[in-house]
Amino acid sequence: MKIFAVIVTYNGTRWYDRCLGSLRNSEVPIETIVIDNASTDGTIEYIKKHFSSTIIIESNDNLGFAKANNIGIRYALDHDADYVFLLNQDAWIEKDTLTKLVQTFKDNENVGIVSPIHLKGDYSGLDIGFTKYMSTDFVSDAYMGNFKNSYYVNSVNAAAWLIKTETIRKVGGFDTLLFVHYGEDDNYCQRIKYHGFKIAVCTNATICHDRECRKGNDDNDPGRLIFNVKSEVLRMKKIYGDINMEVDLDKLIKKERLYMFGASLCLKFSSVKYRSQNIGLLKQIKVSRILNKQGGEIWID
Repeated sequence: MKIFAVIVTYNGTRWYDRCLGSLRNSEVPIETIVIDNASTDGTIEYIKKHFSSTIIIESNDNLGFAKANNIGIRYALDHDADYVFLLNQDAWIEKDTLTKLVQTFKDNENVGIVSPIHLKGDYSGLDIGFTKYMSTDFVSDAYMGNFKNSYYVNSVNAAAWLIKTETIRKVGGFDTLLFVHYGEDDNYCQRIKYHGFKIAVCTNATICHDRECRKGNDDNDPGRLIFNVKSEVLRMKKIYGDINMEVDLDKLIKKERLYMFGASLCLKFSSVKYRSQNIGLLKQIKVSRILNKQGGEIWID
């Protein structure tokens, strides 16, 4: 069994001892690939010095989460991986995490992704972002002290995913036409479902996700402000890009063109620009849907 861990790094030296160190201490052997998004904090030098066995792929630009992960996934597939383990740079595993995730695959049919339980960085409870993915059955069983070994979910964030390579070969990589950072994992989960796979959370395996230390938790952080500005665009991508749902994009494009025509007659140039951008986005989504329904090793070729 061959497992490659794929980690996208960007100015995260505060976390590498815990993140990369935990992979080195795993009871299941792992080969680790780092794709660095043009860090400026000495990331490359630090990893080379302290984690010399790590495979490092350097980018001269910040490629974002989706494209950088695809590069690591491609490397893993080309080197005969059985599983690819995606892990955030601000997260770390326990010694037995991967052992239990692999066992979950063995215990369940048609599973494409298995996630562990995500804890806070200080081990004080569940990661706040993780809780929204869990079903009512999970909450009920937790209250009654009657945990199952795993639960099926509709989606789970990609801070820690173990994926079978046969899943990747059928579904593809992250959609880099629509996504750079934010939303790509939701889209991937939609595609997992479309292509006949399930997503499972293993309740006896954990990771810690230290998102509390991110600057982005500050409401005045530029990254968060940019995310808020683009949230409507992201919403459209996630909803209309869901290939499990039938959407008449040609009808939506026609409607936007009518709105744009009306706005141009009224000399509302900002509205014309807005409608034009929506038309371009809907055209992108149309192409994305065709490719993602087709499947295969798209986005990572």
